[in-house]
Amino acid sequence: MLKLTFYRNSNNLWIGDLHDGETRLLATTHPATIAAAVFAMDEYSVRVETEKAGFDADFPLRMEEIPSWLSFMLDAEMAEWMCALYTFSQLDFANPHPEDTQADIHFRTAIHHLPPELVKVRPAEAEPKGFKKQLKKRNQFIYYPSC
Repeated sequence: MLKLTFYRNSNNLWIGDLHDGETRLLATTHPATIAAAVFAMDEYSVRVETEKAGFDADFPLRMEEIPSWLSFMLDAEMAEWMCALYTFSQLDFANPHPEDTQADIHFRTAIHHLPPELVKVRPAEAEPKGFKKQLKKRNQFIYYPSC
């Protein structure tokens, strides 16, 4: 089962740190990239652990579970991070809404950083022109693996 833990960066922002067993996969400030990684691996659950406690969550995350998570959050910013993860977990990253210009970037960024053998779902279309430049910008928010 995938495990999501948290730590703070030097700017005191929460970093979501995604693991598969003991293997660290991806750490980022942006919950959309974590959601895209879980989607790309075709996983349907994640264990969320904070310093207070841990809980297992279905993926996509379910709205009715949000109130039970709040007691495990360390502060309002972590709660906001998790609420954003809920929102992004609802996306079909392989077929995003045409007006969503960021879903594909998060999806491709996650896939770029994940071990290839774990990626089960990939974009149907070729990499868009300018993606390398967008990836370089997104990599500012990736803490692991090192870019």
